[in-house]
Amino acid sequence: MTIINSSITTIIESLEKTNDPAVAYFSFTTDESGEHGAIRANKEGLRRYALELLKKSLELEEKHDGRSLCFSPYEWLVSDAGYDLIRSVKPEYRDREEILGANLPPQAKMMNEPGKRKRFLGLF
Repeated sequence: MTIINSSITTIIESLEKTNDPAVAYFSFTTDESGEHGAIRANKEGLRRYALELLKKSLELEEKHDGRSLCFSPYEWLVSDAGYDLIRSVKPEYRDREEILGANLPPQAKMMNEPGKRKRFLGLF
């Protein structure tokens, strides 16, 4: 186990001990306009969700089999949207630049250099 994984494991254990799932509330919903996704949560719900994400990060590192990592159903994890917006993690084993580069059309890949990409996307 690496030092980072050991630290993550310590954080997971601490979050499990100090955040009662019986009082936790976490939900995916939308903002008032209905145009943007939002999270509705109390502090315990945010911490329980962070706990689950940390667990998935360790699982992703251990498995490396490309299979989705599914979240278990929990009473504290509610869907105000009427359906589960996020039920699993689709693993990626590359860094962000490699992932974005693989998804760009050929002409955009040429523009994926620092400073040029923003102009290509119309941001400058």
